[in-house]
Amino acid sequence: MKRLYIIGAGGWGREVLVLLQDHTDYDREWMLAGFLDTRPHMLDDIDCGFSIVGNPLSHQPQEDDIFVCAVGLPKGRQQFVCPILNKGGEFPALHDAPQGWISVRVRIGRGAILSHRVQVSPDVHIGDFANIHSATIISHDVCIGDYAQIGAMVFIGGGAQIGDQAIVYPNATIIPGVSIGKGATVGAGSVVVKDVPAGVTVFGNPARIIF
Repeated sequence: MKRLYIIGAGGWGREVLVLLQDHTDYDREWMLAGFLDTRPHMLDDIDCGFSIVGNPLSHQPQEDDIFVCAVGLPKGRQQFVCPILNKGGEFPALHDAPQGWISVRVRIGRGAILSHRVQVSPDVHIGDFANIHSATIISHDVCIGDYAQIGAMVFIGGGAQIGDQAIVYPNATIIPGVSIGKGATVGAGSVVVKDVPAGVTVFGNPARIIF
């Protein structure tokens, strides 16, 4: 049986813990070994049933170890994933969607996390280490880049492109065919009706560049 470590013991890490405990493979294909975090105090006064057992920057993967990275911001996620990858660590994709929630010809990259009630239409590509929070709807032919962060209750229209390391905050709407550039940020509740350049932040309805 594999030992699964959660990288990141913050709020998102504890949400992922619940997702893992609900997973059909829990205690069948793998067992939870605990959290890896550079902040040993993160679970002080929080009794979630598991503890911080090491540091992701210094952890040495063993043959039966597997990992999920539950660090919210894309750059931080990449910072902690890369040392484990460089030592041969394995990051399976994580989702446990009921039949019908993930459609046909969907490619989910390694280390990607899909939370509860994420609905994915046909011919979608979800990149490596992308995180998609609960109740998000992803329409047909969408491409979500590596390390992207998609908040809860987001709607992404057909054919939209979300760049690597982009962040889309909760309740945003991405109109079909729109492209969000690499490292761009879409504010909560925004309605994006035209392409967003790389690295900028947009907000509002319709979304406009604010910096």
